[in-house]
Amino acid sequence: MTSLSACASREESARSDHFDGSHYFNPGHTPSKGFWSVLKWRWTADPKKWPVKVENKSYAPRLQSLGPGEVAITFVNHATVLVQTESFNFLTDPVWSERVSPFTWIGPKRAREPGLDFDKLPTIHAVLVSHNHYDHLDLETLKRLNQKFKPQFYVGLGDGKLLNENGIENVHEMDWWQTNEIGGAKITFMPAMHWSGRWLNDRFKCLWGSYGIDVQGRKIYFAGDTGYADHFLKIRERWGSPDLAFLPIGAYEPRWFMKDYHMNPEEAVRAFLDLAAKKALGIHFGTFQLTDEGIDEPTQHLKEAMVKSGVAPEAFKALDQGESWVFKSF
Repeated sequence: MTSLSACASREESARSDHFDGSHYFNPGHTPSKGFWSVLKWRWTADPKKWPVKVENKSYAPRLQSLGPGEVAITFVNHATVLVQTESFNFLTDPVWSERVSPFTWIGPKRAREPGLDFDKLPTIHAVLVSHNHYDHLDLETLKRLNQKFKPQFYVGLGDGKLLNENGIENVHEMDWWQTNEIGGAKITFMPAMHWSGRWLNDRFKCLWGSYGIDVQGRKIYFAGDTGYADHFLKIRERWGSPDLAFLPIGAYEPRWFMKDYHMNPEEAVRAFLDLAAKKALGIHFGTFQLTDEGIDEPTQHLKEAMVKSGVAPEAFKALDQGESWVFKSF
């Protein structure tokens, strides 16, 4: 069952500040939520009711050629963003499946269709996968991308085995602060406050993270899935301030359980300010009901947090699924 657990452990000698010889960990952070906390959440949960299906608004995604210096982003769904430049296109955590689960018949089911038809994708040169949870590493989608485009796949340490066993080629495993170059772009894997696991026996066995992409004079940051912590300041100090940051704003309730690993909208605004990003896109909301907040709460609370922090409406947006945002300058 390679789709459930296929992490490859590093050698004992490869210990680091985030690997103890058998498990990865978040430096300076002790996991506080175990099995009994999960049971408590499930037993006491009072999730807001989501609609079974929400129709997407109709948009004409920016899929044609771009000029020098132009960047176009299209919010597809959840943490999936299509990024296009004049000569390089990439996807973050692509998910086109109906469910994000080990099983096809049960588990979180999408409330919205992807904002862009898979068959209408432009040529994809790279795919960035932040970690191996099912709502971020969607094997069926990765296999479709591999078959259609043969792109380069970037994953955290340990996840390459899962992709290789499923016939996916051109896989690059990365440690934090490792950089790979492709077609004039530089892709750097960086820290995030999260965890990994696809089954009961592989928690913390593969590395999670975020990405910094340097392309055509632009700096684009993809936070992946993360709690709020000081890694945003450290990324700013070491890699620089991004022109554009993709920051998660959903899957955060109840806070007593989710706070360690999932930011809420107010924390996403703090991360935006820590990074000193010029622009930001809210992601990780409105597609799959993973936690207790309502479907529209992340975007509502983001607007409130921006007003409270003095962030201009045009600086931090939460696009509709299928909506594009085109930049000629930042």
